[in-house]
Amino acid sequence: MNSKERALTAFAHQEADHVPIFELTIDNPTAEYVLGRSNLCGFGGKARGLAYNQAVLNGSVQDYFLQRKLDEMELWEKLDLDVYPHGDPAPRNPAVPDQISERQWKITDEITGQWVIYDYSAESDVYDMVDSSLRQGGLPELEKLTAHLESQSFDPDAWDFSFVDMVLERMGKNRMVLASADVEIGSTFDWAETFLIGLVEAPDLIHRYLDARLKTTLKLTEMLLERGVHGIHGGYDWAANKGPIFSPRHFRKFVFPRMQQITDLCHRFGVPYIKHTDGNVNSLLEDMIASGIDAFQAIEPRANMNITEIKQKYGDQLTLIGNVDCSTVLVDGPIEAVKAQTQAVIQAAAPGGGFLISSSNSIHPGVKPEYYLAMLETAREMGTYPIQSGGN
Repeated sequence: MNSKERALTAFAHQEADHVPIFELTIDNPTAEYVLGRSNLCGFGGKARGLAYNQAVLNGSVQDYFLQRKLDEMELWEKLDLDVYPHGDPAPRNPAVPDQISERQWKITDEITGQWVIYDYSAESDVYDMVDSSLRQGGLPELEKLTAHLESQSFDPDAWDFSFVDMVLERMGKNRMVLASADVEIGSTFDWAETFLIGLVEAPDLIHRYLDARLKTTLKLTEMLLERGVHGIHGGYDWAANKGPIFSPRHFRKFVFPRMQQITDLCHRFGVPYIKHTDGNVNSLLEDMIASGIDAFQAIEPRANMNITEIKQKYGDQLTLIGNVDCSTVLVDGPIEAVKAQTQAVIQAAAPGGGFLISSSNSIHPGVKPEYYLAMLETAREMGTYPIQSGGN
């Protein structure tokens, strides 16, 4: 089997030749360690924030997008991972950031005047939203944004799909290629509070906002599926360590009916939908399955997500992707602990198929490259079918 066949077999809940290997994103220092050079891989702030902003400002952003794709594909090939999850288009005319301090950038919408501030931390290599007009202005600002989104018509020419075609040409014959789509809830720090207030105080506005976002998501997703991507994944986080960021009742009202529209579209093209989320989503698993989600990635041990129990209860309905702990053994080691946990995860979740091994989230900057490579080595040594049940 090649990687693509192996991954598709797992999504069909059958046993392949050996357990497929998946990773959502790989940051430096691991990417630099493997490639032996600087690169634009991963979710780290230096690559995703600083290099991107500089490219936009000097007019070379399309070169940035190209190099980022080339670096990622080379990394996935060198590591021989079975699924490449970044087959997305790039915006042709991204917003121009305004550097307002040594570590902060402000992006302002030219039409609405609404803004977001991003902050970079060199210590953690995190680049993220820390403030916005939505956070400061509350529900009136959300109404303003929603009305603007509702007034916009979808413009397919705003997106450069040549990057998707390039990925499919290079990776698509031998590896499973995914693109991304999700229900765009307000889970980011800059305006989560406004979104949560809206769920209770302005539910009609939240419905309008989610629908306005979804109309673009569905059109982009259909274009991706028509081009031939092999699956879709969504990355909006739904939970913290103790449970979902809002009640399961609100997920059923606001999120899952819209998720069903995305998964229905995927299934119409015969491909799976994979949901990534951090945190404890035990209370959402049955609704995830009912909404058509085919696979669940992350499955964090520190959030009380027990892959053995999930496999036993939902393994015939939900493909599992995880869950070697990237908050403990992949950071602290030692290598013996990495190997032991990798083997335990395989024994717990691999028998019968329906499983791809990965970290419990992503290979973030705190992961030591040697430990990640030990995980991959162990997965290949211990992941050959048939596999005897056991686990953690």
